[in-house]
Amino acid sequence: MNTLVLFFLTPLITSAIGWFTNWVAIKMLFHPRRPIHIAGLKWQGLIPRRQQQLAIEAAEVIEREILQQHAIHNEIRKIDLGPDLEKAAHALVWDRIGPQLQAIPLLGGFINEGILAKFEVIATAEIKKEAAPLMEKVATRFEGSVDFKQLIETNIAAFKLQRLETIVKEVARREFRTIERLGALLGFLIGLIQVLILCLSGAIQF
Repeated sequence: MNTLVLFFLTPLITSAIGWFTNWVAIKMLFHPRRPIHIAGLKWQGLIPRRQQQLAIEAAEVIEREILQQHAIHNEIRKIDLGPDLEKAAHALVWDRIGPQLQAIPLLGGFINEGILAKFEVIATAEIKKEAAPLMEKVATRFEGSVDFKQLIETNIAAFKLQRLETIVKEVARREFRTIERLGALLGFLIGLIQVLILCLSGAIQF
């Protein structure tokens, strides 16, 4: 009876140990958040302990791999301001310049809707003509004045660990469960192998 109990319990125990070990390993990514000193040893979760270093390395990778070759500059160039410029020209002529011109004695009587429509066409064309060089200047100055690496590093380093843990768990919940189950499965297989070895060696006899 004891032999049968050992035969069945060993894989179950090792399976539980495998699951628990992986569960603890996942927990230790974020916990404990503050350093704990046990027997002269400092114990802290991996991400809380290395958050600053992770922020530096992540900022370097993002700047090097994602923001390389003037990526921000090129993205700003792609912005289509055409519809916005047309609306701006329309508002400028009809809501601001038109009423001011019509308020001028003598001249105001000649400013009708046809004249304002022509003004709008001219204003739209001129604004669009100046938009491209202006966008180029804005993109160049923006890219030159903003330290993206420092901005990313500062934001990651200041990110609240509780919020970061919640995000990671939401994104990788299924993967974490898979890791835990794999630990249980591997533990079970190891237990079976141990039992088989004991059987083959004669240590367990039925």
